[in-house]
Amino acid sequence: MNEIKIKDDVKMSLVCSNCGKKIETVPLQCGQSVTVNNETNKWECDMGRCGVISFDNFLCENCCINSSIMEIFHGFERLSEENLEFRQELDELKKNIVQTKLENPDFAYWVEFGNGKFKVGKGETSDATINIKCSQEVWSDIIDGRKNSYSEFFKGNLKVEGDLQYFVVYIDLLDLVSEINHEVEVVYNE
Repeated sequence: MNEIKIKDDVKMSLVCSNCGKKIETVPLQCGQSVTVNNETNKWECDMGRCGVISFDNFLCENCCINSSIMEIFHGFERLSEENLEFRQELDELKKNIVQTKLENPDFAYWVEFGNGKFKVGKGETSDATINIKCSQEVWSDIIDGRKNSYSEFFKGNLKVEGDLQYFVVYIDLLDLVSEINHEVEVVYNE
């Protein structure tokens, strides 16, 4: 779907506010939930994993997935400040910087962990001690727990440059923070 027809004589093309790509389709829930926000006086709809957003902030599916990945890692960053178990683990590790580059579409972010820190940033860094490269689909599946990072590494779907020992530490750290995050969510929901 290239256009959403609002009235017989008014057409609106949707373009990703991040990459500029024309949005061909929208999630079904968007088509069923178009409303006008009374506070901003802007049209918006439920874009699924990206939440309710205005038409001028629409994201294509790829940018939405990348945004979700960054949101997850920013959540881990906040958790590193709030959770004692996670902070203690980070205190015991030496500083490492992991550069993750996703393909299809191209997207990059970095994570610094160790010496009591867990920081994340969008883009590339030249200070990386570990470089991870894979498709957006593989990395999303790993983060969501649908695929195992070690299996994907041995299949060749996940490429790692740098000290593999610290890659293992990083993956174990992500498993720990995911577990802590799940426990915290369960406590808040009870």
